[in-house]
Amino acid sequence: MARTLFLILLLAGLLVGGALNGGFAEEGGPIIEELKLFSKALGVIHEAYVNDVDLRVLLYKAVEGMLASLDKYCEFFGPEKYELIKIHMKGEYAGIGAVLQELDGIPAIRGLQPGSAAESAGLKVRDKILKIDGVSMKGKPIPEIAQLLRGEAEAPVKLEIWRDAENRGFEIVIQRKKIVIESVLDSRMAGRAVGYVRLVNFQDNTAAQMDEQLARLDPAGMKALILDLRNNEGGLLPQAVALAERFLPAGSKIVTVSSKIEEQRKEYAVTGPPPRPDLRLVILLNHKSASASEILTAALQDHKRATVIGTRSYGKASVQSVVPLDDRSAMKITTARYLRPSGEVIDSVGVRPDIELEGDSADGSPVDEQLLKAIEVLKEYM
Repeated sequence: MARTLFLILLLAGLLVGGALNGGFAEEGGPIIEELKLFSKALGVIHEAYVNDVDLRVLLYKAVEGMLASLDKYCEFFGPEKYELIKIHMKGEYAGIGAVLQELDGIPAIRGLQPGSAAESAGLKVRDKILKIDGVSMKGKPIPEIAQLLRGEAEAPVKLEIWRDAENRGFEIVIQRKKIVIESVLDSRMAGRAVGYVRLVNFQDNTAAQMDEQLARLDPAGMKALILDLRNNEGGLLPQAVALAERFLPAGSKIVTVSSKIEEQRKEYAVTGPPPRPDLRLVILLNHKSASASEILTAALQDHKRATVIGTRSYGKASVQSVVPLDDRSAMKITTARYLRPSGEVIDSVGVRPDIELEGDSADGSPVDEQLLKAIEVLKEYM
């Protein structure tokens, strides 16, 4: 019993100390009271349950249960998965070179980068990814799965694949490769004075890449721009802010970060005059547009700076922080939410287009009705 009491007191010290250091509790009072109940349950299970139990496993299960009661982005990382997460947190841009989509509720390959590790390994479009390194991917959001496929260059990742076309499943080990991540997938003139840019993510150099493409289209007489954010799962908030600053007047609010943590609370606003104040904007959006793409769209929409066409976006506008529990485990917890300039939440709500319209060719439609509608809206520039 003495060993059990020591572990309970140690656990209480770690949890309360961590809470206070992180700013999550006031004087530890409420947490101390709840820990009494938790410690009693832990002690009874350890001393009275008919079979031997591992106290660390009980702790892991308790934390896992608490996080599961919060929201779908909160998650417990045990030793095996935590090692993967630590690799991803190093910031190495290496992966298998596959673009993902959801098919029948299961993540699947939507596209393959030419010469990528996935293409070299023989993976095909529409192959479904059932497991990554032994962990089931069913029900997990696409951005999280994409993160798991990233890691250190030359590090192996084991995939369990199901191929509908051949009605068979198989396992394959792929060596990750460094990948040059391009934010702009397509850039061209779509009419006499209408430019078209398809933005697929928000990485470190997204704003710089956009500037390059817009400068390339300017000599062709561009006066309006169709910004295609369909299937853009987001990325870095500062890049969404940087793009908003290209088009919004000085002083315009872009996004507010709401959090209990003082260091995370912040309001972003345009600090200088925009380089492109008169460029007419239309944004294409769909249900896979998430995170930074929603933040940019909401800012331009609230300030009446862009017409938004398509379907309601995904509704992922929250911040997840990874908090280590010890050297073998951690938890991912939602610590902040983004609010659009109007003060409304985006998370779990999404951004509703000004013109709601199905018919995204990326979803298999024979005709891109949304792009055609954008061209119609900008017909004076065509």
